[in-house]
Amino acid sequence: MSIFALMRFLLLPISFIYGLIIKVRNLFFDWGIFKSKSYKIPIICIGNITVGGTGKTPHIEYLLNILSDKEIVVISRGYGRKSKGFFLVDVKSNPTEVGDESLQIKQKYPNTIVSVSENRRKGIDKIINDFPETEVILMDDGFQHRWVNASLNIILNNFLNPYYTDYFLPSGKLRDSEISTKRADIIITSKTPKITETEKKITLSNLNLHSFQEHFFSSIFYQDFKHLFNNSKIISGISGFDITLITSIADNESIINFLKKNKNRVNSISFKDHHNYTQKDIQKILLNHTSSNSEKSIILTTEKDKVKLSEFKEDLKDFDIYYLPIKIEVDKEKKLKEKIRNHVTNYKEHS
Repeated sequence: MSIFALMRFLLLPISFIYGLIIKVRNLFFDWGIFKSKSYKIPIICIGNITVGGTGKTPHIEYLLNILSDKEIVVISRGYGRKSKGFFLVDVKSNPTEVGDESLQIKQKYPNTIVSVSENRRKGIDKIINDFPETEVILMDDGFQHRWVNASLNIILNNFLNPYYTDYFLPSGKLRDSEISTKRADIIITSKTPKITETEKKITLSNLNLHSFQEHFFSSIFYQDFKHLFNNSKIISGISGFDITLITSIADNESIINFLKKNKNRVNSISFKDHHNYTQKDIQKILLNHTSSNSEKSIILTTEKDKVKLSEFKEDLKDFDIYYLPIKIEVDKEKKLKEKIRNHVTNYKEHS
C-alpha cells in the first residue's frame, strides 16, 4: 500500500463524519427546517461539489459573454482574501482584499459589477438594493450556499478527476454529497480532452443524470502567451522554451502537460491554491529563473496568478514574464446558450 493510499485509509473515519454532517445539513434544507431565499431576478449559480480544480472562473467568463447585453452582477466569496464582509471589486483593487479570481474577472470585464461577500445572501440583498437595474446575478461557487435559492444551478465535473470517483474531505476532495447533484439543472464536464463518443457515453452513464438535467462537455484551449505588463507583447510560437512555471491553482497538471507536449522544458514552482505572494516568493522565483542558461528562458504564470504577481511590478518589470490565457469551448454550444438566455428572459420568481 502506498503512503497516499494509507493516508486516505486513515482519514476515512473523519470523512465519514464530515459526510454525515453534510447530508444532515442538506436534509434540513430539503425539509424546510433551514430556509432558502428566492429572488425576483434570476440567480445563476456556477459551482461544484469538490474542492477546486474544475474551472469555475473561465465558465463564469463564458456566461458573461453569453449574457453580454444584460445588466449583470457577479458575486463571489472572494477566496484567498484577508478581508471580511461585502466589497465591490475595482480594476485596481488589491487581491488580498477582494480575492484573485474576482479581480481577474473585473479586469477582464471592467464594465461588469463584481462583488465579494462570504455571506452570499446578504451580498445579494445589498446588490438588489444598491443596483436595482440588475437583470441577472452570477453566483460564483455558491452551490453549497443553500441559504440562496438559485434559479439555475450549474455544477462542474472535472473529466480528469470526476466527482463520482472521489471521497469526502479530508481523504478526498468531495465537500458535498454526490446525491446533491440532483439539485443541478445543468452539469458540465469540464477539462475534457479529445475523446470518443464511447467515452462520452461512459461519462454520462457514470453521472446518472435525471431526466430534467442537461449535460455538456467543455474543453480548455490555451492561447498565446501575453506579457504580464505589456499585452501587445505576445508569443504565438509556444515551443522550445525553458519555462519557469509559477502557479497557485488547485491543479496545474493540464498546463504542464500542454507545455511539455509542445516541446517546452518546464520547471514548475507551485504554491497552494489562492496563495498570496510575498517578497520571499518573488526572490525564489527569480533565483530559479536566472539559473537557466537558455536564450529562450521565460517565466510563465496563469491568469489568476497574473493579478497577484502584478503587485510586484518593480521586481519583475525587467524580466520576460508572461501569462497563459485560456478559452472555454462547449459542445452543443448553441443549445447551452439558448437555455441560459431563455432562462434569464423568461424567468419568474420561484419558491
